Amino acid sequence: MSFKFKLGEIVVPSMPLEMRWPGGPSKVTAIQLGGYIQIEPIGAGMHRRQQVKAKDYERFKEETVKSNN
Repeated sequence: MSFKFKLGEIVVPSMPLEMRWPGGPSKVTAIQLGGYIQIEPIGAGMHRRQQVKAKDYERFKEETVKSNN
């Protein structure tokens, strides 16, 4: 069985403005059957996980910079 994303990948909604979804990057925290993934928004102290359809998301293409702190 193949999945669209791997655990830990950074994803963003394919059409955030049209669908009224938050457009910021999120981390994939779980992969579920039926085409769903569980994501957690990155930054701003948001630790709210959401279950979404994988087909509505794509990999984040910009390079992320990790802090040395």
